[in-house]
Amino acid sequence: MKTSLTDELRAAGKRMTRTRKAVLVVLEASQFPLSATELYTQLTNGNVAIDLVTVYRNLTALKELGMVTQLELHQEGQFRYEIKEGREHHHHIRCKICGRIVDLLLCPLKKLTALIEQETRFVVGDHSLEFSGWCPKCQ
Repeated sequence: MKTSLTDELRAAGKRMTRTRKAVLVVLEASQFPLSATELYTQLTNGNVAIDLVTVYRNLTALKELGMVTQLELHQEGQFRYEIKEGREHHHHIRCKICGRIVDLLLCPLKKLTALIEQETRFVVGDHSLEFSGWCPKCQ
């Protein structure tokens, strides 16, 4: 795990606990955003002594510190989490059949965001865009 994550926690007055470190390690290694239940399953399969409440508590703390992004994929009805460190703003596409999630490493909304800010005089703080379809395996 990157030392900068530990430094960020310390700067926020938080400690890098054993369970918090385990949560960050699993999220950092994941190729796609994980639900709290998936994270819990991976942790317990890796012999980490943790309960689901502690997973949620750590995810909430890490989200509040800006270290983890919380996503709500509307067709799923649950939150998913991914590490924020070293990742550009991006969106996702989810397969309607198998549920596979893939990062879209681009944001087609940059020009639209600028136009919205110009027209409304709002400062856009965040946005989300979700795609769904059928992965090559499920087509």
